[in-house]
Amino acid sequence: MRLSNQQIIDAVRDVNGMVYLAARKLGCAPNTIYNRMAKSDNIKAAVEDYRGELIDLSEQKLRQAVLNSEPWAVALVLKTLGKKRGYVERSEYAGVKDEPIEIKVTVKKDD
Repeated sequence: MRLSNQQIIDAVRDVNGMVYLAARKLGCAPNTIYNRMAKSDNIKAAVEDYRGELIDLSEQKLRQAVLNSEPWAVALVLKTLGKKRGYVERSEYAGVKDEPIEIKVTVKKDD
């Protein structure tokens, strides 16, 4: 049975862009959907749009958890969105291949 583009798009919509769940709903292999995505800009756009919607919904829940002062949510936001402000768990330094990296640490003493 050949699935129409619209059938695939409808299934993808119903599961918020999750290809494996859409494939299960349609009774086909996930590769069937991935292959059709490669050939159809409409299917590819639908998957991206519905996944984006799912991310937006998840971000709303995360926002609510932050507003409720859930420690895990606050930490997650700082580790991801707060990276540019210096909230990182680790720092990585890279130099020229096979060259040593010189790191100078200055400790400021309180007066």
